[in-house]
Amino acid sequence: MADQEKMNQMAKELEELRAAIKVLTKGKDAESSSTSTSTESSKELHINLPKPFTGDRSQFSNFINALDIYFTINKGAYNSNMRKIGFALSFLEGNASSWKTAFIQQHTANGTLNLRTYTNFLTAIKKDFEEVDKKGDTIYKLQCLKQGIGMLKN
Repeated sequence: MADQEKMNQMAKELEELRAAIKVLTKGKDAESSSTSTSTESSKELHINLPKPFTGDRSQFSNFINALDIYFTINKGAYNSNMRKIGFALSFLEGNASSWKTAFIQQHTANGTLNLRTYTNFLTAIKKDFEEVDKKGDTIYKLQCLKQGIGMLKN
């Protein structure tokens, strides 16, 4: 019976503490709720990173899709154009690395990098790397496939 009384007393004290905290933070509720929401969502979840893009047009849509997924999952961490563009640029390698260098040079004036918007970045990179005739390329690749002489086996 003594244990039950102690539990009841502790529950009562806990409720009193919660009420006191609520009174003390009443003026800060709007600030703290928006701050805690943005702080919590700004933590980057460690999911698979996009694979580096080397300039192979057949892999371009996979690269952009991977970026879209990553930015959607981590929208608090990538909440600015500069962060999104910087992240995407960091995955450009090989032939795409030359494009990255030219892009950065085009958007640097007086030593200041102005990357504008992520939408502008997507428009620029799509112009140079998106498959022009995806359907035609796929048909061509299928026509080039040869079965060989033997029968297909399951």
